[in-house]
Amino acid sequence: MSQTYGLGVDLGTTYTAAALWRDGRAECVPLGQSTMSVPSVLFLRDDDVLLVGDAAVRRGIGEPDRVAREFKRRFGDDVPMLLGDLQVTPEELAGQLLRWVVDTVTEREGTPPAHVTLTHPATWHEHRTALLGAAAETAGLTDVGLLPEPVAAAAFYASTERLETGSLLAVYDLGGGTFDATVVRKTDAGFAVQGEPLGDPHLGGADFDEAVMDHVAAVLGTAWRTLDLDDPAVVAALAQVREHAVAAKEALSVDTEASVPVVLPGVVRDVRITRGEFETAIRIPVLRSVDVLAQAIQAAGVTPADVRTALLVGGSSRIPLVSRLLQGQLDLDIGIDAHPKYAVCLGAAIAAGARLETGSTPAPPPPVPEPPPFPEPPPVPEPPPVPEPPPVPEPSPVPGGPDASGWPEPETERDLEWAPGRVAVDVADPETDVPPPASVMVDIDLAQTGITAAVDAPVATDPDPQRWAPVLAARDEPLQVRHTGDRRRGRRTAVVVCLLAVAVLAALVLLGNRARAAAAPAAVHSAAAQVSDPARWAGAPPAAADEPAQER
Repeated sequence: MSQTYGLGVDLGTTYTAAALWRDGRAECVPLGQSTMSVPSVLFLRDDDVLLVGDAAVRRGIGEPDRVAREFKRRFGDDVPMLLGDLQVTPEELAGQLLRWVVDTVTEREGTPPAHVTLTHPATWHEHRTALLGAAAETAGLTDVGLLPEPVAAAAFYASTERLETGSLLAVYDLGGGTFDATVVRKTDAGFAVQGEPLGDPHLGGADFDEAVMDHVAAVLGTAWRTLDLDDPAVVAALAQVREHAVAAKEALSVDTEASVPVVLPGVVRDVRITRGEFETAIRIPVLRSVDVLAQAIQAAGVTPADVRTALLVGGSSRIPLVSRLLQGQLDLDIGIDAHPKYAVCLGAAIAAGARLETGSTPAPPPPVPEPPPFPEPPPVPEPPPVPEPPPVPEPSPVPGGPDASGWPEPETERDLEWAPGRVAVDVADPETDVPPPASVMVDIDLAQTGITAAVDAPVATDPDPQRWAPVLAARDEPLQVRHTGDRRRGRRTAVVVCLLAVAVLAALVLLGNRARAAAAPAAVHSAAAQVSDPARWAGAPPAAADEPAQER
């Protein structure tokens, strides 16, 4: 097997995925703890370590001012983002995430990629794509190409479906935070965007997650509205409810109903939601996306009848309502990728492979790291020529054992109770055995895809070693409490408090002595006056000073 490989990266608004190309095969690289993709989230710790992905999401629950999300949406914004007291541009954040992805793949494969293809929305113009090139410089990449996301998705679709030159695809890309609609034409050398791509930067799968959360809030009623959102334990518990809501949304693409487990103070129950209730809640935003696609087809100068297939990309595009409305409103034939979540990164890997195979722009040989005396084998074994990975069995629940969220799995509903102390355990990275994600590998024939030359646009990069380069980590170390140091600090504090108390007491005693000393002369004078007045001793009232004495 060749050691040279190309890498495709889909730097998404909410999730990031990567796939590599080697010897005619595209394979997704596992980045998350239990999934191929990783959340596009960064968290800056107090020790300047930058957490990536799931660990950043967990830490961001308790310290939201040190977390960065959806920075891809901020590309082109001159206002920097704040991580604590640190000001960082969106492209710098994207560059650090990209650096972590490349480092992760390099560690897995043993050598760095010979070429990296980065995808971007088709609606981005020269200014934003230049910023993406700056992010590649931050990541330390030297051989980079840029590719529109719908072109990458079309390239992957063409690897499974033969397309004639001139065929039109309407790419319906419903991502986690944005929606893009683009018409792509098959050319002699690959694919090209036709017309003006359109999109909605405020429509995505996150809106559908919110629809499920709104359903949960409506069912719980007063118990939901009276939650104390200033309680960190409640905020962390709500984050787990949202994770269950996302899982329920994905389950409704296959099942007719799903449930959302809710464990909150005073509330322990499963909230049931049917596919009909869910589709009613999201019907308007889905209709909005269909209308945007119709406008994109019109902007391309064609009609829906000229489009061969509507290609659905993105995890939320698998919702059955999307296909029904596209067919009902536009009368389009629907094409669904086998891996809609990873279609873009797999297509980017194909573009990276085309760059290496065609030799349009020869990539420099990757630097060969100095081998250790006893090199370790790569962590992932070499797949067989025809991989048929067995399905990963679901682990049987162990009573009292931890589930995927880190909380004990109750045997009955009676055993469920609000335990805020458990939330603090989940803030740190849980050391639990998470089953690895199922592998995604596809054999690719470049001749069938019709890609005969490089389709990504090369970018000239000049990595600057003086750029911000924090330590990156995907796993968060548990917080260490130094008992010895705390006791010493406590003793010092106690001594200082005691000294202050003694000083205050001494000052009060001194002030009291002075007051008594000042009052003593006045008391002596008053007593002497009383002794010298015989009339007062006899019981008669004293004579007035201005009245003359009367004779008897």
